[in-house]
Amino acid sequence: MRWRIVIFCFFISSSAWAQRVDCEQILIQADDEFNAGRYYGISALLQPCLDKNDFTNEQKVRAYLLLTQAYLILDNPTAAEESYLQLLKADPEYVANPARDPIDVYYLSKKFTSTPIITPHIRGGFNTSIPRIIHELTVSGTAIETRNVLKLGVQLGVGFDLNLTNNISIGAEGNFSNRGFKRNTEKGSGKYFGSDNLSTIERQNWFDIPLYIKYADDSGKIRPFGYAGFAFNLLLSSRGNDWEYRYEFSDGSVKEITDRPETLTYKRNLLNHSLVFGGGAKYKIGKNFLYADLRYMMGLSNLTKEENIYYLKDGSFDPSVVKFAEVSDFFRLDNISISVGFIRPLYNPRKKAKSPFDFLKRKSETATTAKE
Repeated sequence: MRWRIVIFCFFISSSAWAQRVDCEQILIQADDEFNAGRYYGISALLQPCLDKNDFTNEQKVRAYLLLTQAYLILDNPTAAEESYLQLLKADPEYVANPARDPIDVYYLSKKFTSTPIITPHIRGGFNTSIPRIIHELTVSGTAIETRNVLKLGVQLGVGFDLNLTNNISIGAEGNFSNRGFKRNTEKGSGKYFGSDNLSTIERQNWFDIPLYIKYADDSGKIRPFGYAGFAFNLLLSSRGNDWEYRYEFSDGSVKEITDRPETLTYKRNLLNHSLVFGGGAKYKIGKNFLYADLRYMMGLSNLTKEENIYYLKDGSFDPSVVKFAEVSDFFRLDNISISVGFIRPLYNPRKKAKSPFDFLKRKSETATTAKE
């Protein structure tokens, strides 16, 4: 029984291969007919393989390009346009070249575009945050030296580009991210107590809505891009501090105090803003892309609510202010992220809207081609 299945599969694959080879022979024959000046029979010769979808994408491009040339010579512009449109559906990124293609095909191609109107993408990766102090606050009123320690966070999001041209687009995203940062205050730095070491860790959940203008290369296997814009940043929750307090007495003894984190959302501003700068590269796979992206968001807003610095959510005094001699500074939060993602362009081969400048543009291109 098993050998019968093997033979059957071999027969099917052999038949498909033979059919594909036959279509390649038909394509070669159609090309010979075109070179011999016999244009009328080319459509009938190619149609069976086109109807049965037996051509590969590369063969479809060759077939429809041949039909486009034949219909232009036969003065059938409607059929020529339909053939070129089918060519673009087989290969949306096909670009006619006057050095390679007949000049009438090149001018016909100028009537069409395959640029996606909208290009959706998904992204995910890792980030780290850096607090920037606007105004330092201490319970003693003396300056302190605080060192930031980078903490790792994650992000996940979706977005789309609205393509204005082949290179320029307007992008918008919705991203969820988890961020964290750690601050160390070393002994002798002027804290309320003379020989204390204090570490605090804060974890936050954000929803970011970046809006930006992007410039991207539109050809090649690897396509670099860069962008800049503005973002709305919604602070969904904040939890901290993971207090770690260490006091060294003069006799050499040590006292360590730790405390569990508390909800700090009510001490933080919900709506914040930032500038967005980034860039990366896309790698083409078929009609889709994988991409890598490095982004810097520079915070513009103060995250700390002034009226809640010393108080709990219920309005009572916050005991941690006394326990750890620590209050929140006024600060902004910067974020650096690395993401990888997937892009699926929604290609839409179509005729361009007519422009009153088309005639002047064609005249200029004709003069340039004549000089070459």
